[in-house]
Amino acid sequence: MVDKPKIIEHVVKSLDYTLFDARWIPCSARFVVLGNYARGTGALQIYEVSKGDVKLVKNDEKRTALKCGTFEASSLQQRYLATAHSQIVNCIDGVGGVGIGEGAPEIVTGSRDGSVKVWDPRQKDKPVADMAPAEGEEGRDCWCVAFGDAYNTDERTVVAGYDNGDIKMFEP
Repeated sequence: MVDKPKIIEHVVKSLDYTLFDARWIPCSARFVVLGNYARGTGALQIYEVSKGDVKLVKNDEKRTALKCGTFEASSLQQRYLATAHSQIVNCIDGVGGVGIGEGAPEIVTGSRDGSVKVWDPRQKDKPVADMAPAEGEEGRDCWCVAFGDAYNTDERTVVAGYDNGDIKMFEP
């Protein structure tokens, strides 16, 4: 008879906000936690694993809630965290950084309004591709996005999932 794997709980921390996402910071013993306070502001905290415990090393309150973030469009040297923009963003993915895929670093976000946007972190405030519902069409809440097909510098595919069960694939 084979023993089942055991999951060991090492540390428990209580937070005073709603947690939406947690990401390990590449090549470090630190992780970032994102969420929102009851007053509607965003929480961004960085913890470091140290001597069997986790220690808060940065606590930053943002103007708006933070639901998700990614390091995947950043290099291992820079380790920039990409987070949501002005609209409510439910999901995020990245490619071209931390050794994931080929080509330029890009970020894809899925929003409550049904739009899926591809961003180049080197170009501020304007997406390089915007797959939004047609004029007059009601947008469905986009809950998940993922890059794929990034095997060379020219190819990209984005897949998105929506609250009504639809899955859409785009070539931005």
